Amino acid sequence: MLFTADGFRRAIRRRPALFIGDTAVSGKSRFVESLLMLGVMGARDSRLREVSATLASDGACSVAFDGLPWPTTQGVSPFAELESWLTFANVDMAAGPPPGMPHGIFLQTPCIDLGLLNALSSPLDVIAWSGEQTWRRTFREGLPVESPLDTAPDRVPPSSGAGLRVTLTPDPSIFDPPPGFSWAWLTERLSALSALAPATSWRLRDEASGADVFFRREHGLAGLCAERSASSRPLHEPWVFTGRAGATDVDLALQWVEDPASASILSWANHEPSPRRGSHHAGLFRGLRTALRTRRETLGLPPVSRAFSDTALSERLTVVMSISSSSIVWRGSLMHPLEAPKVRSDVSKLVRDWMKQTLASHPKVESELFTLLGVSPS
Repeated sequence: MLFTADGFRRAIRRRPALFIGDTAVSGKSRFVESLLMLGVMGARDSRLREVSATLASDGACSVAFDGLPWPTTQGVSPFAELESWLTFANVDMAAGPPPGMPHGIFLQTPCIDLGLLNALSSPLDVIAWSGEQTWRRTFREGLPVESPLDTAPDRVPPSSGAGLRVTLTPDPSIFDPPPGFSWAWLTERLSALSALAPATSWRLRDEASGADVFFRREHGLAGLCAERSASSRPLHEPWVFTGRAGATDVDLALQWVEDPASASILSWANHEPSPRRGSHHAGLFRGLRTALRTRRETLGLPPVSRAFSDTALSERLTVVMSISSSSIVWRGSLMHPLEAPKVRSDVSKLVRDWMKQTLASHPKVESELFTLLGVSPS
């Protein structure tokens, strides 16, 4: 079924849960997350140095960027692109994300997500800067309205001369009371996104409580991995891997530990938090098992039947992993991952080859690890 831009706006407002999952606190919090994904897009391409979000006491949220998060197109006004995303004008809803652009939280890309946020906000205030120009729009229920000029100090452009600030209030006629967002959930997501897009500052403030958190992870996934394994007596510094097989990109940091690590596997698929037992987790463990068995045979160590089970391995592992793949399919707005056998095989091959080489390069760690896993010279 084909919609006009306004028809799509009205369809979103008529059945919001179809697009965002629910109209409670979690749905409102994912609004903020979709704006943070703009920050991931800009940070990974070195267009941004700072991303900050402020939860206002009146139920609004403002997210600011010290540059334009999206890749600008030669000869096209960035303001015209921004307005088209906000209003679904000339947007192909059947198209996937352009190469190199992350998937959106709700729709195809973080940019097109802006239109959904606009449709379900009342009001939504947007101000953008590029060069010496300033662009300002205010919307209610996704439609532009007149708004007086705002000369507040936080409306001045960033020192870089380019930037974007989006202030949204979830429409009270659609979302359940009370107003507000989940501070704990957003803090957790900000911590993760700061690892996925390192060398960028990420800040979250809550005006009502005065709470303020700040993240800047120069070493990305490796830094987060080290934090999570610090209490488990790691055998080594984080081992970091980046690789591609087919359409699957894998970034991970891993540490083998002496003490059993609780909830040690943390992963994202297309930047979405991914629960255990997904296809990429199966690929991770299969790759590790194969590498360990190969190294055991190479070293002439005796086999032990239980040593390389998923349970035995996960007890000695801290892993943070990010998977990006066009093969990952989400089931509607609730984002439940479907099985993706190709992703499983891609991850398995990449992890297997990398882990064999890494273990061979660290014989002392390898020896300690085999002892912990119950494999020792006969």
